[in-house]
Amino acid sequence: MGKEFKDHTHNDIDFTMSINTNAAMHVTLQFLKDMINDGRGHIVNIASAAGLLANPKMSVYVGSKWGITGWSESLRIELERLSRGLRVTTVNPSYINTGMFAGVKSPLMLPILHPEKAVNKIINAIEKDKLFVRMPLLVKFLPFVRGILPARTFDWFAGKVLGVYESMAGFAGHDYYKSADR
Repeated sequence: MGKEFKDHTHNDIDFTMSINTNAAMHVTLQFLKDMINDGRGHIVNIASAAGLLANPKMSVYVGSKWGITGWSESLRIELERLSRGLRVTTVNPSYINTGMFAGVKSPLMLPILHPEKAVNKIINAIEKDKLFVRMPLLVKFLPFVRGILPARTFDWFAGKVLGVYESMAGFAGHDYYKSADR
């Protein structure tokens, strides 16, 4: 929604969490018993680079994507313990040119992704049973860099060097999110 946390409503929070986190859990739960009984299946959870990196004016969105990233990882471990045929792939892309993030400023070294290329990488990951799809290249290194740098140093790097913390400055967003009718 592109606004600071203090400007959100309780409905904004519930809406974002229900779509980005809860819906994936409910859909997965609906099909999981059959997958377990069959001993095979592949769950693909679309999270976001925001599931690996905090960003101002995205706090609720980031929270929902961290939630899906953590849940997806936990689910993967649980399912691997049950069967070799059950797989989970977690997808953490940066901004994808779908209209949802209209007006964002592409941070240095994090180009806005083309949907077709993102889809092809996800399909390739499923075919190769990859645990993660992190794109573009810099997103692959985020967990490592966050892990080795002190928090304030990482903030400086992400904010000042890469420009991530200013990426939402010109955010216009998708018309759906502007609707008061939701």
